[in-house]
Amino acid sequence: MKQTRLLIVDDEVDLLDMLRVVLDSNGFDVVTASSGMQALVLAAENPPDVILLDVMMGEMDGWEVLRLLKLDENTQEIPVIILSARTETHDKIRGLQEGAADYITKPFSVKELIERVGRLVEGGGG
Repeated sequence: MKQTRLLIVDDEVDLLDMLRVVLDSNGFDVVTASSGMQALVLAAENPPDVILLDVMMGEMDGWEVLRLLKLDENTQEIPVIILSARTETHDKIRGLQEGAADYITKPFSVKELIERVGRLVEGGGG
């Protein structure tokens, strides 16, 4: 069975490093991006199975990254899970309306994250 490739996008380097270690040790092929532009380039060059995307980032926020991913025919089918400290219902609804497959609030359980990624990959959903 093919190893699930994840692209994690967050401008918090410590969180990126922690997620890379934890998800890698759980059998995922992990690639990280610390900016929205870097994420778009990596997703286009070698599309991942799932993208974990932070909303609140510097130059380009996660909403813009999500919008651009969904406009590009090469990346629009990639399921995106929003990982955000924004816990308001309207933020969650916005994420789903704009094409995210799931929305997880920070702080989150790594076990729950792994479960949700697994369900997306098994269901093929985005």
